[in-house]
Amino acid sequence: MKQRGVILHPGEACRRPVSDERVARQLAEAREGREAKEGGGRGLMGLEACDVCKGACALPAAPAGGLSGLDRLGWSLRLAFEAPLAGFGRREDVRASFIHLMLEAHGCRSAQDVRRQVAAMQSELDAYKAALDQHAIVAITDRAGRITHVNNPFCRISGYRREELVGQRHNIVNSRHHPRAFFAGMWRTIARGEVWRGEICNKARDGRLYWVDTTIVPYRDDKGKIGGYVSIRYDVTDRKQAEVALRAENERRQQAETLLRDVIDAVPDGIIAFDGEDRLVLFNEAYRRFHSGIAEEAEIGMSFEEMMKLAVRRGQFAIPGGSPADEAKWMKARMKAFRKPGRPFTQQLADGRWLQVQERRSASGNMVGVRTDITGLKRAELTIKDQAERDPLTGLYNRSVLADQLARAVRRARQGGHAGALVVADLDDFKAVNDSFGHDAGDRLLKEVARRLRASLRANDVAVRLGGDEFAFILPRVAGEAGLDRMLERVVAAIGQPVALGGRQVSPGCSLGVAIFPRDGTAPGTLMKNADIALYEAKGDSRGGHRVFRKGMRAAIEKRQKLAAALRADLAAKRLGIALQPQIRLADGAHAGFEVLARWSAGGERVPPPEFIRLAEETGMIVTLGEQVLEAALAATGQMRAIGLETGGIAVNVAAAQLKLGSFAARVEALLKRHGVAPSLLEIEITENVLLDRDPGRILDSLEAVKAMGIKVALDDFGTGFASLTHLKRFPVDRLKIDRSFVHNIETDAGDAAISRTIISLAHSLGLEVVAEGVETEAQLSFLRGHGCDYAQGFLFGRPSPVGELADYLARARAGAPIPLAAAE
Repeated sequence: MKQRGVILHPGEACRRPVSDERVARQLAEAREGREAKEGGGRGLMGLEACDVCKGACALPAAPAGGLSGLDRLGWSLRLAFEAPLAGFGRREDVRASFIHLMLEAHGCRSAQDVRRQVAAMQSELDAYKAALDQHAIVAITDRAGRITHVNNPFCRISGYRREELVGQRHNIVNSRHHPRAFFAGMWRTIARGEVWRGEICNKARDGRLYWVDTTIVPYRDDKGKIGGYVSIRYDVTDRKQAEVALRAENERRQQAETLLRDVIDAVPDGIIAFDGEDRLVLFNEAYRRFHSGIAEEAEIGMSFEEMMKLAVRRGQFAIPGGSPADEAKWMKARMKAFRKPGRPFTQQLADGRWLQVQERRSASGNMVGVRTDITGLKRAELTIKDQAERDPLTGLYNRSVLADQLARAVRRARQGGHAGALVVADLDDFKAVNDSFGHDAGDRLLKEVARRLRASLRANDVAVRLGGDEFAFILPRVAGEAGLDRMLERVVAAIGQPVALGGRQVSPGCSLGVAIFPRDGTAPGTLMKNADIALYEAKGDSRGGHRVFRKGMRAAIEKRQKLAAALRADLAAKRLGIALQPQIRLADGAHAGFEVLARWSAGGERVPPPEFIRLAEETGMIVTLGEQVLEAALAATGQMRAIGLETGGIAVNVAAAQLKLGSFAARVEALLKRHGVAPSLLEIEITENVLLDRDPGRILDSLEAVKAMGIKVALDDFGTGFASLTHLKRFPVDRLKIDRSFVHNIETDAGDAAISRTIISLAHSLGLEVVAEGVETEAQLSFLRGHGCDYAQGFLFGRPSPVGELADYLARARAGAPIPLAAAE
């Protein structure tokens, strides 16, 4: 820092210290206005400079008029530091500045060095603060306990934002865990200016409790009064929880020790003793009751090994597996535990009881064992374990046990040389059930499916609910794929039986994916992945069936990924095509309009619309695809009408994701204006699933907005989903479209005929028009016309065709060509 010509840092030889007596004497002389008489130059305010400097370090003289005493010293320091002092001659100001300078360095050392050291100390202090903020929870409050500062860890653990905390009293995080006296004592301590330390239970914003090890330090203002409090806290929640668990464990052990003392006193438990050579010395009546099968043959002097072999032969113990090899393995482990006794262990008897066995070798060499009946406790533990592993809704195992159970089944299959299977199941259209009937009905359906699944499986098969509408079950042993197919068909058939929900019969569909072990893998993760791949194939090919994993399926997944990439690229380049299928007015056979259908080819091969539309939905491209189809349809309509072709109405399918965009109506309006198409010519087609979406509010807003523009709304595939009269009443629908599945057998299937008549009658009673899809024969046309259907489309009138091939059809239709049109061939 610039020193205004003041030299405070002479050469290296300037090292002679000034004694305290000399400084005191010269200060006294300065106060009296005298100058030093001794040789050498003059230093600060006339103080003696070192012999080397000879006064070169002296500060410039005071201003005209002169200063003396502390005023002159203050003026010198002011020049040196280029900063005003609070008061020239005030002893506390000048003394503090002078002492600071003198203590930091010899009289010839630079003040800039001092400042550099102060800056270093400030940097170190900042580093301490940064380190503290990384690990400690810091808060500062005023004397009244109002928060004036908190650091990030405080906000993070409490869940409050900083602006929510500052200005609030610190009891904003009070958990009410501690009594009033606890905090009263704390306030008494810190109010006296003393440091308080303790552990406090606080409550976060979300209601979660957390513990902090707290140190509160009062700080004082410039008058020496307490100005507030600084608190440093450390999160000790984990330790407190561990302490609680430890106390619980200690309590349990204390209870066990108390029980042991009671056992010794009252001898209610089985006690047995062996001498140093492990030969039987004694056993009591309780032991006799536990092991009644060998009690009559147990003789004093019998070795422990002989007793255990006798007990195994008599079936006294529940030995896992039960084979001779399993018994030998169990016997070996039991003898090892007896020779090197340690912690108590549990032993299950064949009659279902559980014993806790405690064996100890005494100082005299005797082995004393105590058997305590813990059947009730063990059953409680098993119940708790079972509850932790069970899905609370369905009672099936939950996902947490799948890996362990699967690993165990794979290990046994490999050891036994047989095959098993992991089956992943997914309910079809479960979302529609939830949306139509509510989540309570969905839960009832899941419970019924779980019940049917358990009833369809064998006793040793393991059924698991993975979550939502996904299930899995492990078949530890399968007898070939033919037997597996029969079993899975039985499962699908059982699950698919009708269920009464909300006054209606629902037939739940189920798709299954199968991985066979150890053929398709031995690791649970690998088997699960392969079963998921097979499930994807099952849902893609035909819902309600099952698929067994094949190595080629992985290639199919990769193919799907490549197909998705190709679709994304073609959508980006706007290479999606459309085809238009005619719609006929049945009253007079006149052309009424077209339904616009999306068309796409990948690598020169046409991809079926259901496949790439489903792919677009699964990969989040459906909005882009829908917008491109809509724009292509309006562009084609505008072009045809510009050359004098009467297109009639244009029906375009719209996905739920499009309707949920707040900008949908504005986007449609802009496209209509761009291509010169009147809103009355456009018809938006939606499926029943759109009406059943979880967010119907935004969909309704979009439909009402386009309806207000004069655009029609048609409900496609009516009768195939769960839409009800309530939906028809709520949503602004103009037309119902009878699904082709009902039209196909309308001549031969009385049920399809009745459904078609009902839809026509229902629509007309609601003031709606009806369009029949998939009309291919004259008989179908005659039936629909005879029952008052308004419009129809299908191969009888024309196949979906590119825009460039429609001019001839429209010309013939305008001329009144009879139905069916020759162009339909």
